[in-house]
Amino acid sequence: MINMTVLSTKERILNTTEKIISEKGFSSISLRTISTDAKTNLAAVNYHFGNKEKLIEMMLERRLNNLFQLRMNLLDELEAGSSNPCNLKQVLKAFIAPALTMSNDNHQGGKRFMQVLARAYAEKSDFLHSLLSKRYADVIKRFAIALQRACPDLDEKVVFWRFHFIMGALVYVMADFGASSLSTELTESEYFNMCCNELIDFSISSLSSTA
Repeated sequence: MINMTVLSTKERILNTTEKIISEKGFSSISLRTISTDAKTNLAAVNYHFGNKEKLIEMMLERRLNNLFQLRMNLLDELEAGSSNPCNLKQVLKAFIAPALTMSNDNHQGGKRFMQVLARAYAEKSDFLHSLLSKRYADVIKRFAIALQRACPDLDEKVVFWRFHFIMGALVYVMADFGASSLSTELTESEYFNMCCNELIDFSISSLSSTA
């Protein structure tokens, strides 16, 4: 029973941190605000996380770990038992589709966490940059290599920069997921499929020539 209580308190603090950052950004966050909104106290926040930096890092990690693991699993499946490089569409779908799926899943943070990511990019958050460099650099590098193999006619630096821009476009789309569907006749499912396919096609076009 004690473990359940501890887990509940920890999750409540993480959820509250995610909510505040999605609405107000990283610069407005404070442990006092988090503890008040989470209906706990500073001692509990410090007990579970130690400091604000560690709290934000764990808030990001709990979502990103699943996302990057799924991406890695898909790429592993594509490359398993094949000596030939995956085609461009396969690689891009393995990177893009899990993120869009996550943005439509409230159990994985849904749109709220996507807004956190968008704010992290917009505010050039050191938290996200450090985490991506420390925890997920190997996965990003593997996708960059897979893209280079799928685009042998493009210079390695060109692939790097265009992959960087594709990631930016993906974050933008994730943060605004579902909004456009409200003014159309598409269902959320139809909008999701269209959004995913269009972003993949856009990314393919960006990597199909040096023009």
